[in-house]
Amino acid sequence: MSGFDRVAEEFAAVVAADQAGAAFAVFRDGEQIIDLQSGHRDPDGTEPMTTDTLMPIFSGTKGLVATGVALLVDRGAIDPDAPVVRYWPEFGAAGKQHVAVRQLLSHSAGLPYPQRPVTREDAADGVAMAALLAAQAPLWPVGSTTAYHALTFGWLAGELIRRVDGREVGEFLRAEVAEPLGADCWLGLPESEWSRTGRRWRAPDYQVANRLDTPEALAYRDKVYGNPPSLLGEDAPWNTPAWWTTGMPGGGAMASARGMAAVYSALVTGKLVSQSTMDRIGREESRGTDPGTGRPLVFGLGYELQDELGTYGPVAEGFGHSGAGGSLFGCWPSAGVSFAFSPCLMRTEGFDDRAHRLLAALRAAL
Repeated sequence: MSGFDRVAEEFAAVVAADQAGAAFAVFRDGEQIIDLQSGHRDPDGTEPMTTDTLMPIFSGTKGLVATGVALLVDRGAIDPDAPVVRYWPEFGAAGKQHVAVRQLLSHSAGLPYPQRPVTREDAADGVAMAALLAAQAPLWPVGSTTAYHALTFGWLAGELIRRVDGREVGEFLRAEVAEPLGADCWLGLPESEWSRTGRRWRAPDYQVANRLDTPEALAYRDKVYGNPPSLLGEDAPWNTPAWWTTGMPGGGAMASARGMAAVYSALVTGKLVSQSTMDRIGREESRGTDPGTGRPLVFGLGYELQDELGTYGPVAEGFGHSGAGGSLFGCWPSAGVSFAFSPCLMRTEGFDDRAHRLLAALRAAL
């Protein structure tokens, strides 16, 4: 920890204020330089957070799925500029025959939620969910609106991987990313690993952020996050074995902070893809304001890029993917740095500066 005392101080302040567990891991040039964890990983305060605690990472999952797509782009198996129907013919229904892969991956294909009611049981069948979305018409002209595809991104990108490679997305990521890197990330967690899981719980004032606060925006937000039920409501499905084992590709992965930082480290050090692919996945494909939350959005090929909020710290080229409640996973490519922050306590976006403080302290220490 030598040289990173300020980072450790900020982390300790985060844990003390939350009165809950958290983990923060950082790699530089392929070596782990920070491995912090403290507090408790359960609401009752009986189980300590450890280096190998597996946390629900919510939309941090999308960064893993985007990494799977990046591998296939690097191997020449996927062309981001090609129409999706080249790989998935049924997707062309309802006027979507010209949608490009890059539009599908950058939240601009107009499919932010299923247009018929979907249960959690329905959502467990990724192939069926992909078929449902393939038959659906876009909500607006493709490419005209950037809107966060909170759950649908996973089914769409996961099906693209399955059509190209033949394996389910969780199986693909396990074999091609997690196991080769020794990265503790799981999309579909076996029972043998359940004892290592941590829980995430809402702060008393937690809510899905809504900067617009209009009836129309709230109604739209409820369709995105309430069909199927996920973040809305009072229960916490992400703390159940059903959630862990299903591994929804839009937000159902379980991972340690060290495991997530290891994945982004492999990206920035060239272990996973070439520099030309890194340049391609980090190129801006879409930008806009989410119609449900009012959040500014900037996307490359599945990854969030740096935005006007400075989500990825004081480095303009930062990218990765955030997760509901304050978790953040990403990298600063030119510096060879990757990071992962995974807190137990879920705070409302816009009123949560924890990751920002940690990344500011990290940048100052490098």
